[in-house]
Amino acid sequence: MTNRIAPTTPATAPEAARPILEQLRAGLGKVPNLFATIAHAPHTLRGLLGWDTALGEGSLTRREVEQLNLHVSELNGCGYCVSAHTALGKMSGLTPEETVAARRGTGATAREDALLAFARRVVRTGGHGATTELARLRAAGVTDAEILDVLAIVALKTFTNAAAIVAQTEIDFPRAPELPLP
Repeated sequence: MTNRIAPTTPATAPEAARPILEQLRAGLGKVPNLFATIAHAPHTLRGLLGWDTALGEGSLTRREVEQLNLHVSELNGCGYCVSAHTALGKMSGLTPEETVAARRGTGATAREDALLAFARRVVRTGGHGATTELARLRAAGVTDAEILDVLAIVALKTFTNAAAIVAQTEIDFPRAPELPLP
């Protein structure tokens, strides 16, 4: 018996997950392995996708969201999500250098730096002691709604990171390179 949680297939996916997986296939051209794995729990997959869609309606830019996804995934050691968000970041306009910087927790602006520093604090401490990070966010013009969106992104990404790590999900995106030494 293996400790890995294998992705579902069209034949093995629970009935309730099949329409969700078909929508993913139609929209993305494939079903990413992580979503096929989470499909073992159709309600969880539906919630994950709904939450992600709702977060896309916030005022953080797609670029900022991808920077946050990259940094949180790097902090959590999730090669699957770092690879996926390297590809998605490129589609959102991040250069290879900006992708490396985001993985390390550095942005191109004071706002991006503040967002990444806050996410790092939340990943490392659950948010305890975030006084300095909150001051930086406010100085950079980040609203309370955006601060809450960052918390939601960190929570959602932490779930997908854990799911990929626990399931030992095979990376089905171009593999992100190891971070070069600074």
